[in-house]
Amino acid sequence: MIDPLHAMLGYQLRRTSVAVMSALADELAPLEINPGEASLLMVIGANHGCTQSDISRALRARPANLVPLINKLVMSGALERAPGKGRAIALSLSKAGEILYAKVERIFDDHEARIGRSVPADRRAELVELLRRIGDDACIAMHCAARDA
Repeated sequence: MIDPLHAMLGYQLRRTSVAVMSALADELAPLEINPGEASLLMVIGANHGCTQSDISRALRARPANLVPLINKLVMSGALERAPGKGRAIALSLSKAGEILYAKVERIFDDHEARIGRSVPADRRAELVELLRRIGDDACIAMHCAARDA
């Protein structure tokens, strides 16, 4: 049977993304957190006091799309809000958030090790850079939040 999608980069990226994110969601499920919330937690954990705008640029997400994720993490006790510069709100991890962050970080590390097994160690940085370039090109074409911010 001829598979017209076999050699299509976009199709293979999408197929891989679905598989990788599904596996990550399964790994995060016991913590009652989804990949989007976990990604947000990782960014805030690495950037104490960052703002919603900072996160929007880092994750290429629209600020309005981050609001429900931030609110859920605040309501769960994982995040704290504090006045920032001007009208900005600074976000940081609470004590409970630091504990959750450590668990999420461990899951991300294990997940990365598993999905990276089929990529030679000396080629991983190159692959990540190529994927970033593809994402940047797609973002420019779609006028992503990172470009517009």
